[in-house]
Amino acid sequence: MIAFQMSEEQMELVSLVRDVLKSEVEPLVLEMDRRQEQDFDWRPVEALARLNMVAPIVPEEYGGRGLDFVTTALIIEEVAAVCAGLAACMVGTIHALLPILVGGDDEQKKRFLVPLVSHKPALASFALTEPKGGSDIQRLDTYYQPSDDGFILNGIKDYVINGAVADFVTVCAGASRDGRPGACQFLVVPRDRVKASKNRQTLGIRYSNNAQLVFEDVPVKREELVGHADTGYLLLSQTLDCGRALIGAIQLGIARAAYEHTLAYARMREQFGRPIFSNQGVSFPLAEMATAIDAARFMVWRACYLMDQDGDYTRASSMARLYAGQVGQMVTARAIDIMGAAGYNDDSILSIYFRDAKACSIVGGTDNIQKMIIASLL
Repeated sequence: MIAFQMSEEQMELVSLVRDVLKSEVEPLVLEMDRRQEQDFDWRPVEALARLNMVAPIVPEEYGGRGLDFVTTALIIEEVAAVCAGLAACMVGTIHALLPILVGGDDEQKKRFLVPLVSHKPALASFALTEPKGGSDIQRLDTYYQPSDDGFILNGIKDYVINGAVADFVTVCAGASRDGRPGACQFLVVPRDRVKASKNRQTLGIRYSNNAQLVFEDVPVKREELVGHADTGYLLLSQTLDCGRALIGAIQLGIARAAYEHTLAYARMREQFGRPIFSNQGVSFPLAEMATAIDAARFMVWRACYLMDQDGDYTRASSMARLYAGQVGQMVTARAIDIMGAAGYNDDSILSIYFRDAKACSIVGGTDNIQKMIIASLL
């Protein structure tokens, strides 16, 4: 049965990550948000790479920490509480390596996973969404065709986190060039074969490089094809299901940071001779925020626990992503209500939390997509 508290080892890992983020990443957050992807700043990734925490689920046999999903979610929450964009870089990388972990052979794992855990800054990207849409995953315009040496890949992928700065791109493509529903497949493409046509300027998670990628007759070797033609959709479903719970962990970090920031402000800020926290109009919303955050955390933990047990986690993961996303948006909005002008200006960290929470309500499938998945499994 899942425990409702962290183990001693988990607490040590979280404390280690928190200390490094506090000293090396937190001072950069406002600056990075304003710059929005101009000359990607590798310092935050370097800080995580030194701890081997960019992709902590990579097994120890390939040089990783081999953390389970519950512990990985704890780390992601901690990172997101400081910089949600950096947490998105982590989850984008995990999305890219999951098909390789589940469906790749040993040589593919050695080739693509080891560089991500070499204590040097490295990222990977997961390319699924296309300009025409992102939710209809059985109808992809990006396609691959056999060639003498392997395959030729054509198409455009959009809103790819880490897209222009990744070592490699895990691309989900169809076998048909006319976008008809059919089998999909994962192809792992080194970044130097891909053209980034534009960097997307986004409302939130601005630190994470967000790019449109163009594939024009890109050669792909046979050994860069993951799994078999009849396993692609299953790999995609597993990847998205696992990723949704981790996106929920990002929302947890955002919500927790906004709540803690606002609680400290409410206890310090005085009006009419007393702290505003002494007013029920302030303390009651904070109580509701704390309750919702705890409830969302347990939902994320439950989904990750089921993932670790190889249980039936699809519904739990979508529930965690849906509810944590709603909590993130609710908490950040109420935090601004409580802080007023002090929370609304560009110099306030709350403005970043507010925008990041909205961004993460779209990543991994919108709220309505999560509701469709949950409803289909009732």
